[in-house]
Amino acid sequence: MHDTILAAREQRAKTIELWLHQGHELVLSIRANMPTELRESHEAYVVVRFFESLIKKTYTYTRIMRFDSSDGPYTLLSFHHLEARTLKADLIHLEESIPLGRLVDLDLWQSPDHLWSRTSLGHAPRKCYLCDDAAHNCVRSKKHDVKEIIAFIKEIIYKHLNDEMKHIAEHAIIKELNLDHKFGLVTPTSMGSHHDMDYQLMLDSHSLILPYFVKLFTLGYTHDELYQLLDLARPIGIKTEKEMLDYTHGVNTYKGLIFILGLVTLSLGYTLKHKQDFNHIFQNIHYLSQNILSDFEKKPKTFGEKAYHEHQILGARGEAYLGLPSVHHALNLIGDKPLTDELLREVLQQLIRSTDDTVLLKRSGSFEKYMMIKKRVASIDVRNLDEVKTFTAYAIENHLSFGGAADLLIATIFLYEIKHTYF
Repeated sequence: MHDTILAAREQRAKTIELWLHQGHELVLSIRANMPTELRESHEAYVVVRFFESLIKKTYTYTRIMRFDSSDGPYTLLSFHHLEARTLKADLIHLEESIPLGRLVDLDLWQSPDHLWSRTSLGHAPRKCYLCDDAAHNCVRSKKHDVKEIIAFIKEIIYKHLNDEMKHIAEHAIIKELNLDHKFGLVTPTSMGSHHDMDYQLMLDSHSLILPYFVKLFTLGYTHDELYQLLDLARPIGIKTEKEMLDYTHGVNTYKGLIFILGLVTLSLGYTLKHKQDFNHIFQNIHYLSQNILSDFEKKPKTFGEKAYHEHQILGARGEAYLGLPSVHHALNLIGDKPLTDELLREVLQQLIRSTDDTVLLKRSGSFEKYMMIKKRVASIDVRNLDEVKTFTAYAIENHLSFGGAADLLIATIFLYEIKHTYF
């Protein structure tokens, strides 16, 4: 074990040296600062990917490459035309200003024998995780039990991820809500087709549902049996729905989102904890939703169940059963492009076209009109705002609701941010 770790460190040093000899002016190494026992853990990947995303958003880089090794994951980035001292000062600030920064090493190389250190900029050596002593003193003297250190690191990662889930979910919900001119949905300037809800009511509902998504992420993150997760999550979802309806006096602001984004955060927790790749989020949703269609086997009671028996429309449950294929497709449509309003309208249009929505079916009045409306949406040039506004007026006049597609759009925005931060 010790020999393979040393070999991995030597290989990293050789790669950095090679990059520098190839003409890269500065090379940054991002790696987890953790005990050997955690170097290949999911916690190490979370730290490396998170800081990689911060660097990529802040600086223009010339090359990037990810590596897996016996010494843990690491990322190398190279830069041209950046002042080394200033960049190193910024990196030190990152390490010191974010709680997770204590768990990362951001090493900047200007040449094979010139590593910019903290002390070269007048900063004191890094402190120990658990006390105010210099970290190297505690490591050398083995002052702290490794189990205590590991528990400390795991707690930092756990808290960071919970905070991130709430922040990213809130960002996704608000980004969809603030998108204006979107086929009759609620916006900052319109109640759309919904006479019983407006922008402020939607906004006020967020404080009730955001903790729910954190709870479901935690549930997925702390349990190892995938097939049990939906049964454990269901009572939490029912309770959240009731609290939302009590608060809004019966207005359904986000019931569909509680279901869709709840599944996403539940699966994401499991996926991150088990060090799986991004596509496993969708596979895991499919696996944990295997029994979700059982209600269709009974005598139909709800409109959704009747829609299945009459038109084979599965609605949101079918989308979940298949692993959210429409969201997967939407993410492929977006790729790495920035989420502009025009692109979000295009994604929303695609979601309306490709998914079945029982609420839209009910408001359409007939299956034939439902299909006609979907075809009309598909014909809109979303780059032409006048066309969008014209259809929006039609949707409002005919009380059409595309809330199911809006929920899927929020899930798409959420997973876009997750993918570009942690995968």
